[in-house]
Amino acid sequence: MKVSELRLIQKRLAEDALYFGQIDGKRGPKTDKALALALALRSAELPEQWQGWSQARWAVAYLQLLCHDRNIDAGKIDGLYGPQTESAARSLRILNATGSLPRGFGDIVPLRANPHQFPMEGEDGLSDFYGKPCAVRLVQVQCPWTLRLDWDLTNTTRTISIHEKLSDSLARILQKAYAVYGLEGLKNHGLDRYGGSFNCRKKRGSVSAWSTHAWGIAIDWYPSMNKLAWGSNKATLAHPDLDPWWGIWEQEGWLSLGRCEDRDWMHVQAAKR
Repeated sequence: MKVSELRLIQKRLAEDALYFGQIDGKRGPKTDKALALALALRSAELPEQWQGWSQARWAVAYLQLLCHDRNIDAGKIDGLYGPQTESAARSLRILNATGSLPRGFGDIVPLRANPHQFPMEGEDGLSDFYGKPCAVRLVQVQCPWTLRLDWDLTNTTRTISIHEKLSDSLARILQKAYAVYGLEGLKNHGLDRYGGSFNCRKKRGSVSAWSTHAWGIAIDWYPSMNKLAWGSNKATLAHPDLDPWWGIWEQEGWLSLGRCEDRDWMHVQAAKR
């Protein structure tokens, strides 16, 4: 069980006047005693053998009860910390912090526009449309806000290197995003944390397939909080507040891997899949 979940438990026990210790996320005698009292008060909702469980299992059972109190399905009240309980506990933390439950990936519907007839991803199609990888003509597009390199926040830029065919489209996108979010909103969402654009390299994990970055047609945003394997349950750019951001890109035909495949939420490209 995570420290954050134990803090949540302690906070609820304190609110019910059952716990009078520190909200420190550490299970000790005071927390265990409070859990025993809390579970005894709700014994009708527990299996008959619950009193024979370990104190660690009591904590999980109480967490499951708290999830069910908010109509979050944590599965059976069995005191076992599995994937369903972990997912439910995460939803409960978000609900307590924001007042609303997180959105599932299945609720995300990207716009499949393609006004500029961007090609399908694949070396032949991309090379026909954009030229050979690593040998394309790049231009510098001005960004309305200052970008900080995500791995070195002291290093800043106001330009993005992009394929010449995308310069007008990218300029429109950046201007619209600035108009929607403003400087403060962009910073609050980490959209001033830049992960790069053109990069003459192969796809990660591949020895032969070129990355779309090699054509200068892809951009990464806030990589440190939107890592390659992270899904919408973890990536910050999957938050509903970012729907307008992604909608602006999608109206121009760009594709978000996060919105389409629930991975690599940092990445947006001018190529279809």
